Amino acid sequence: MLKDLGTPARSAIRSAGTPLRSAGLPREIRRRRTVLVLVILACFTLIVLDARRSTGSPVDPLRQAAAGVFGPLESTASSARQPVDNLRDRFAEMDRLKAENEKLKSENDKLHQDLNTSDYARNRAAELDGLLKIAPSYTMTPARVIGIGSAQSFNHTVTIDTGTADGVHVDMTVLNGNGLVGRVVRTTQATATVLLIGDRNSTVGGRLNATMALGFVSGRGEVGGTLDYKLVDLKAQPKVGDRIVTWGSSGNAPYVPGVPIGVVTSVTANQGALGTTATVKPFVDPTRIDTVGVVTGPPARTPRSQIKPTTTAGKGN
Repeated sequence: MLKDLGTPARSAIRSAGTPLRSAGLPREIRRRRTVLVLVILACFTLIVLDARRSTGSPVDPLRQAAAGVFGPLESTASSARQPVDNLRDRFAEMDRLKAENEKLKSENDKLHQDLNTSDYARNRAAELDGLLKIAPSYTMTPARVIGIGSAQSFNHTVTIDTGTADGVHVDMTVLNGNGLVGRVVRTTQATATVLLIGDRNSTVGGRLNATMALGFVSGRGEVGGTLDYKLVDLKAQPKVGDRIVTWGSSGNAPYVPGVPIGVVTSVTANQGALGTTATVKPFVDPTRIDTVGVVTGPPARTPRSQIKPTTTAGKGN
């Protein structure tokens, strides 16, 4: 039927229906407001009834029902969350233990380093102390051993960390707190090569402390080994336990006087010749030296007093 009315009729009906829908909007809003007010009043009523804290409160069944429904859910959620919390705490504990372990490892490494270097520091301090004790007797430049000659060179030398820039030159005496080390044979601006007294090419003038007899100490080519000592006076007899010191060189080069060399350990008669040869154990072990002193000046000593001839007073002609 509407189809028969045509387009104008349908337009008129739509225009007439529009006010009807518009008139229904306020009624819907009033209905929603009414429902909201009723919900608020119901909540307020429940709050007032529950505030009485009586045993017959109508809210108790609701509370028990909610506890029955949500209690297991809360317990399940707590149980499910517990492994996660435990895992988180375990990771935190692992991080703490790892940090503590790294700290202990660092402290342990430091203690090992201190332990490994304490002996070296103590030995070097002892060498410096020995060098300082004899320092007043000589004008010295301290040095450290930084290298040792190779066995292929067939000589026994060490390299020290002082050179011409420090006033060190060839044919200077090298010693430490125990005694004679050797003499300087080569120099650079920053280093020097020291020929040890144990080398076969080394000969040092030595004097017996006990008898003041003169002789010569020669190396055997043994690193840290023994030395040979022969007296100038073939009739003189050294004894075991005699100590030998340098008797010096002209101009104090290459050896200054009074430096301890070693001690006699045995005496052997020379076969087919007069005299004896003594075996000497040096005071200095060249394989265990670190700090040495190079004598760069004359021995420090007080001026010698003059000896004047005595005259007899009142002696007549």
